[in-house]
Amino acid sequence: MKKLIVVAVLGLIGTQFANAQVKKGNILLGGTVEVSTSSDKTDGVDGKRTQTDFGISPKVGYAVSDKWVVGVFANTEFSNSKTLADVKTKSNSIAPGIFVRNYHNIGESKFAFFGEANVSYAFGSTKVADTKTNKFNTIDANIVPGITYFVTKRFMVEGVFGGINFNSRTDKPQPSGAETTETSFGLQFTKQFGLGVNWLF
Repeated sequence: MKKLIVVAVLGLIGTQFANAQVKKGNILLGGTVEVSTSSDKTDGVDGKRTQTDFGISPKVGYAVSDKWVVGVFANTEFSNSKTLADVKTKSNSIAPGIFVRNYHNIGESKFAFFGEANVSYAFGSTKVADTKTNKFNTIDANIVPGITYFVTKRFMVEGVFGGINFNSRTDKPQPSGAETTETSFGLQFTKQFGLGVNWLF
């Protein structure tokens, strides 16, 4: 009897491992949420500087095969800060984009490596003391590696490790509207790390 129970448990575990992969026709839903706060105070000076950042990035994709997923996403960022003089600065942006992802299962385990290429177009503004001081837009393109762990065959936790980034940002100070553009290209493999969760349907 004990042997039958052991065999049954191993069979169930084996089934979970075998099913722990992206399959053609799956819908991927997920995203990330980021929240950070900071403050500092100078000795002998009344008041303190504060900074609060919040971002949410939903994502939806469709598996065109057992390895390839294509989809759309939207990165949003909201920032509020206050100086010692109690001057408040608010900045917000939204960046819709598209992505293509390729999965490679690691043997029969619940882990899978993936590579993702994505591009987004962001637009936003900055206000100081309730007066708009800047408008900006950004083109951002990335090639990033990552690893996924299938907690169940439907629920996934993933980590993304920097990657290759191209960024071009155009600022339009208000009210003049004179444009300035800054472009950058770099490798971020050891400088950035992000966590996210996904569901497969």
